[in-house]
Amino acid sequence: MVVLIKKSYKLIIIIFITLLVVTPIIFPIFLLMNDNKFTNIDIELHFDGDTAYSYVVDQININNTHYRIPGTQGREDCAHYFITRFQQIDPAFNFVLHNFTINSVECQNILFKMNENFSNILILGTHYDSRAKATKDSTNPDLPVPGANDGASGSAVLIELAEVLYNRRQNLSVQIWFLFFDAEDQGYDNGPGISGWDWCEGSNKFVGDIQSFYNVSNETFDAMILLDMVGGNNLRFISEQYSTSSLLNELFETGRQLGFTSAFPSDPTVGTISDDHVAFVNYGIPSADLIIKFWNAPVEWPYHHTTNDDLSHISNTSLEITGKTVEQFIYNNYYNIHNHFLGNFPWSDDFNLLDSEFFIFIVILIPIGVIAVIILILRSRSYRDDNKTEIAY
Repeated sequence: MVVLIKKSYKLIIIIFITLLVVTPIIFPIFLLMNDNKFTNIDIELHFDGDTAYSYVVDQININNTHYRIPGTQGREDCAHYFITRFQQIDPAFNFVLHNFTINSVECQNILFKMNENFSNILILGTHYDSRAKATKDSTNPDLPVPGANDGASGSAVLIELAEVLYNRRQNLSVQIWFLFFDAEDQGYDNGPGISGWDWCEGSNKFVGDIQSFYNVSNETFDAMILLDMVGGNNLRFISEQYSTSSLLNELFETGRQLGFTSAFPSDPTVGTISDDHVAFVNYGIPSADLIIKFWNAPVEWPYHHTTNDDLSHISNTSLEITGKTVEQFIYNNYYNIHNHFLGNFPWSDDFNLLDSEFFIFIVILIPIGVIAVIILILRSRSYRDDNKTEIAY
């Protein structure tokens, strides 16, 4: 019996050490399973972070009382601002206004189309509404959120991308949609936003009506890329798990090859975010969400849904990192002078990982569970041995 217990204790130690050593090694391998290595095509990138920053400023200054809350004049003025900006690129820039209502509040998605002669479509999306209540703000929870990062940053990147890509549109073999969502940010977190509203109202409404915006018989969607909170200081994107992994991995690798290794880390936080891309994933379109870790404040992004989500925490560099990565991604896949690119197109592969917090919980739980099972086995064997001893007497 003593020999058995000693051997079991040795087994416990071996299993415990093996789990501690092997698990952290296996997890990064899973992260890289869908990571198809390639080389960015050599082309000059024109996205300018300073110009994008000026577009964030414009949105914040449109209405600094209600900002861009659904149903307000500020939201309407911002939609008009987008139309004006795109018409400055080309007075004939085609756009569609997608009107809908949530609890009798009038809302509006705005879609701009470029290169409509191509039947394959790439969607670049962002939300532009700002949150009605700063529900994470310990001082002013009922005040509106400026939404400099959470909304305005992604919208600014889309405008600058439209200007840059328009100048090269004749070299791009794809139709591009620049899609601005209303009513994304009004759900419940620490407290209600607009009463009775859920998250991502605009994107869900849009996908519900999506067949009204393209020709189902001869147009197809290649992918959808969502930009959300892409302009804050110390940009660091996460591995978002509703995203199509082959598409998100390609964006990460594209950014890393541009030298943006801090924004696109090799060991990103893994998280699952209900965002505007989910409706497109559910529709069958490969989609990826470029988003930061905004929870667990103040460790990551302490300004989320507070009145401090303002211009003082917006970085020209972060905007440029995001914009140049998406610009490079588009040239990699659609610039017509090359024929050697080996990315992950058509982005059909998808491999989901455990959220980082849940993974850590599992790593801790497994050794505890193994030890508990072994102890139960030892006790069971000890009980049987004791019974045998009693019978022998």
